[in-house]
Amino acid sequence: MSKPAERYAQLLDEIIGPFDLSHDFGRKRAYEATIEYARQHLIEDPHCSDFLLAAAKRLGFAAITREALEGRVKLPKEAWLDLWISDEDDEVALTGTREGIQYLIDLLTQLRDATDPEQHIHLDRGALPMTENSANLVLFKEEESWFTGAAADAMQEYPQREIDPKSIYAIQFIHFPPEDLPISAHRLYRVLKVEADAGDASNVKEFGEGTDSRYYKFTFIADNDERFTYTFHLDDPAVNYFTHREILSLAMKAV
Repeated sequence: MSKPAERYAQLLDEIIGPFDLSHDFGRKRAYEATIEYARQHLIEDPHCSDFLLAAAKRLGFAAITREALEGRVKLPKEAWLDLWISDEDDEVALTGTREGIQYLIDLLTQLRDATDPEQHIHLDRGALPMTENSANLVLFKEEESWFTGAAADAMQEYPQREIDPKSIYAIQFIHFPPEDLPISAHRLYRVLKVEADAGDASNVKEFGEGTDSRYYKFTFIADNDERFTYTFHLDDPAVNYFTHREILSLAMKAV
């Protein structure tokens, strides 16, 4: 074991020692403690990312880098949020402690100022600051054209996504999915097959003046447990694409 690795192992033993690691809540608290230590003492250390990786492996969470740590909003100790959705009244209630509400404000501020068009934030049930009974919350930032219709969308240029279609493991539809599909907004759908569209598809979600070669057929299981094949454009901002690695990362963050 190298000297930096030995030092990190000793540091981790000291930092996580006071926490009960027999349950998820304790491991989550311990992981936040290691992140806070890195923020305060290792942000200038060239091996900071190595320490964060060691902490993530030890506690079973997805690792973050030093660069991500520098832009990460600190989670206050007393921050709690709960999102309740009524099944009957079309009502949503977001409840939080003072610290939880401030944390949400800080996240929204960071999202507002983000320059990456793919930037979004997941707050998952059971992962701090969300309670065990809360619904999941996903925060997005979109241009006005996303709300005002396709005509405005056609006037806007969207960056070409750097993604291999064959690596797409799941898809997610933002806001209003195609009306002829039994699917829900913001839900993840496992992709069973991806193939290039030769221009003969009958079910296509059109995307402005997008390049035809960027249209692909996706086969997935919808809400009614039936298999559907539909064509989407890789650069359509109304559709999110996830690789298997990204899905595993999201799952680890929810632990």
